[in-house]
Amino acid sequence: GDQLFGYLYFPADDKGKPLNASLPVVIYLHEYDYSKGFNSYHQVESLIRSVVESGFAFFSYDMIGFGNRIEEGTRFYDRYPHWSKMGKMITDVIGAVDALSNLDFIDGSKILVAGYSLGANVGLYAAAMDERIAGVVSVAGFTPMRTNTADKGTEGIKALSHLHGLIPRLGFFAGHESRIPYDYHEILACIAPRPMLIIAPSMDKDADLNDVSKCVGEAAKVYNLYGNKDKIELFIPEDYNRYSEEMREKTFTWLQNILTKQNPEISVP
Repeated sequence: GDQLFGYLYFPADDKGKPLNASLPVVIYLHEYDYSKGFNSYHQVESLIRSVVESGFAFFSYDMIGFGNRIEEGTRFYDRYPHWSKMGKMITDVIGAVDALSNLDFIDGSKILVAGYSLGANVGLYAAAMDERIAGVVSVAGFTPMRTNTADKGTEGIKALSHLHGLIPRLGFFAGHESRIPYDYHEILACIAPRPMLIIAPSMDKDADLNDVSKCVGEAAKVYNLYGNKDKIELFIPEDYNRYSEEMREKTFTWLQNILTKQNPEISVP
């Protein structure tokens, strides 16, 4: 990317060398935490350790406007009036895929993205746009936009356009959500037939569970066309919007199933 840096952790032997010459890797994308970025409240050290112990390398970094890069986001639209912060975040994920693909001990066909909240949203967009991303884990990442109206009691699409300024032009559709030209079922469908785990807490104040379930059901139709309906999974824990221990365990189990090929292979078709 644009002279960016990240943090790579991997299973190593006593000499600090990678345990094998072809490691799968998870790019982890953090939540809305402006001051800390990826080093956030949910004990990132234990998250890293669990992913590495699952046999994956772990790569993360601060997204633009967060953590060490908080000042990059302050005048973003003065410099790029025709772009968006979401677009830059997606570009940075693609840059991370480029960098990891060039490492000798990383298997370029097994680069996955996992994220919570903001990171889950960015990860879905990135996977839809870059077929090298071999699988996605999205934790409390989205609610369909066209039905995210004022009567739902959520922040609505203004959370993306106004509150966080990620997609400013989306704000033109506030009050006219049904006219938004795309929605998440189409984003998910673009990822098919690659493996995808959607974790949607049942008491998420920022999402409508029925709408999320319908969205995943619509995307599953496209997976079914590929004959791979089992590659998209919706997990609904009885919890609120957080990355709980149960949700993390579900993530690790899902990753281990992929690694041991209990799920279908994750090579990009």
